[in-house]
Amino acid sequence: MFIVIHQAYELWFKQILFEIDSVVSILAQGHEHIRTPQINISCSRLGRVVQIMRILVQQHDVLETMDAHDFLEFRDFLAPASGFQSKQFRILENTLGMSPDQRIQHSGCPYFDQLRFSDRQQVIDTETAPTVLSYIGSLLEKTMESLEVGNFDFAAYMKAAINEAAEHDRKAILQHRTRMSPADERKKLDELEKKREAHLRLFSEEEHAKLLAIKIRKLSFKATMAVVFVQSFRLQPAIAPLYCLITRLVDIDELMGQWRHRHSAMVLRMIGSRSGTGGSSGHAYLEAVLQRSRIFTDLTHASHYLLPQHALPPLPRAVSVKTTVPA
Repeated sequence: MFIVIHQAYELWFKQILFEIDSVVSILAQGHEHIRTPQINISCSRLGRVVQIMRILVQQHDVLETMDAHDFLEFRDFLAPASGFQSKQFRILENTLGMSPDQRIQHSGCPYFDQLRFSDRQQVIDTETAPTVLSYIGSLLEKTMESLEVGNFDFAAYMKAAINEAAEHDRKAILQHRTRMSPADERKKLDELEKKREAHLRLFSEEEHAKLLAIKIRKLSFKATMAVVFVQSFRLQPAIAPLYCLITRLVDIDELMGQWRHRHSAMVLRMIGSRSGTGGSSGHAYLEAVLQRSRIFTDLTHASHYLLPQHALPPLPRAVSVKTTVPA
């Protein structure tokens, strides 16, 4: 059963790579050649990947019908084989956009040292090839540029909306000042101001550059603004396909995290704190990988930039028209 499930993983990885490669081929055409139908096709294929990933996570339910004693009966026969040797999984990580500096070495060796020699170069080559993340970044940048009509500056638009929302909240606090002490009033006003300033910093290109420099962010400022725009106006006909694409990538990232978590939890359950068959520290290593393996974090973190829908002022007419007519 243990071997059958891992063989099934490899078959599903093969299908996932087929779907991801097809999406990459579409995104590689460039923004000027990508139209709504191509984005819809990409979204559909990524949706298939999402469903496969859910199956991969659920397969742990079958593995966990085996208890620790059952596993120990044959575990020694597995060494030195391990998940490190899955060429397809490493290619999947790299193709999606995992960077080399996200990798955690064990025994002082790079991850590809654990692969068969004949597989190493193919995996290494995917480290420098364009990725889903890089293509999405380019698509988002071009999308933002196409919306910059009539000198429209989305960052400035959001800053004005943030200030207006903060002023509305400030007036609400002052309106109810008789119900609170002067100290509570000052505390609420101070908290509101800190919140406003922190929110405004998110829309500063200079502050974003600092986050890029320390690798907290991966996408450019323009691409990040596009993500925020897409999430803010996701119901508009021309924007909905991009929102679907972003959502599917976030789904894949979350499901890969769930898969890693279930794997780590199962390892702890089966072997405790013993070393892995591939020579790693076992559960401790898997937990460390889990903390550093997210790929599309910029797409997820964009929700931190959002304002409530009612706080968004109307878009300029020329921009609004572009959001209603699919390309």
